[in-house]
Amino acid sequence: MRNFATVEPLVISCRRLPTEFDDVRVLHISDLHLTRWTPSAANLADKLRDIAPDLLVITGDLGHRSWRWRMSLASIERLLEPINAPMGRFFILGNHDAREILPALERRGFTPLMNQSHWLTRGMSRIALVGLAQHRRIDTDIPAALGNVPPDAFKLMLMHYPDFIHAASAAGADVCLAGHTHGGQICYPDGKPIIRHDVLPNYMCTGVHRVGNTWLVVNRGIGMAGLRVRMFCPPHVIVLRLKKGVERVELDRSLSK
Repeated sequence: MRNFATVEPLVISCRRLPTEFDDVRVLHISDLHLTRWTPSAANLADKLRDIAPDLLVITGDLGHRSWRWRMSLASIERLLEPINAPMGRFFILGNHDAREILPALERRGFTPLMNQSHWLTRGMSRIALVGLAQHRRIDTDIPAALGNVPPDAFKLMLMHYPDFIHAASAAGADVCLAGHTHGGQICYPDGKPIIRHDVLPNYMCTGVHRVGNTWLVVNRGIGMAGLRVRMFCPPHVIVLRLKKGVERVELDRSLSK
């Protein structure tokens, strides 16, 4: 059976979100693990074609196995290039990615963030999009990534490894988007992960969690690693709508799928 991805629409409300950014839609993709073009990739491309995000972010593992980056790149570009996002298309690397894809994707209009921040502007307001370098865990440098970001700025942080959430929260991140875990990839029928890839509790392998004053969104991703199978853990992409308001998370019922 093919694991066709679903689109999960979420709303996260944040008190600190500037009013001008109310209703911004973020398409969050993670862990594609793409090599060859497959029916599952074609099905995902069809779904992404119907989404009109303001912002596209990818939290690592675009390809599968760094030494296959040339083969992966063609499929990655084929999948992602048609997505138009007026506020920009940004990505970070994961542990399966090769650094060689950085200049190739930059030439296609995608912006890498390697311990860097980019200001997103709407009207007279701006928020910081912060990307961590997490090709390797030891590359992570949160202070460097926040070097030009004042403490009171709203911070949307991209990271590959969810278990950096405590350091990110201590640094004042408002929303963190992560991947890496594949939601466990192999789960019990109730969705409880059998496998995990970091030190967070199993229940934090997927979903939205509140850690301190920070929202953590863990994407189950698209592809697979290790055992090339998913069980009771369907792949997905997330369409996240940011709202200004009392801290809460809910399904976005304004999207049809």
